[in-house]
Amino acid sequence: MRKIKRFEPLSVMKIAAISYAVLGVFEGLIFAVVFSAMPFAAPDSANIPRFLGPLFGFGALIIMPIIFAIMGAIGGGLGAVIYNLSARYVGGIVVEVE
Repeated sequence: MRKIKRFEPLSVMKIAAISYAVLGVFEGLIFAVVFSAMPFAAPDSANIPRFLGPLFGFGALIIMPIIFAIMGAIGGGLGAVIYNLSARYVGGIVVEVE
């Protein structure tokens, strides 16, 4: 049995940022499809310019990965710090490896 005693917060932040940015791309794709279809599904009386849907959709493809990466990095870093503090008092996670 091996015990994980400590995580380096900066390395956890890097990996979390990349992982969450990839998830943000997928979320952005979903938002892009939904926002692109919304103006065409709205009734004519809504007076929504048709270019706004694709504009918001494209914006989602840019903004979502950035927001997800920032939040993932912050969450991953805080999680690593909390783990390091708690592992000091109660021990680390025990992992069985071959």
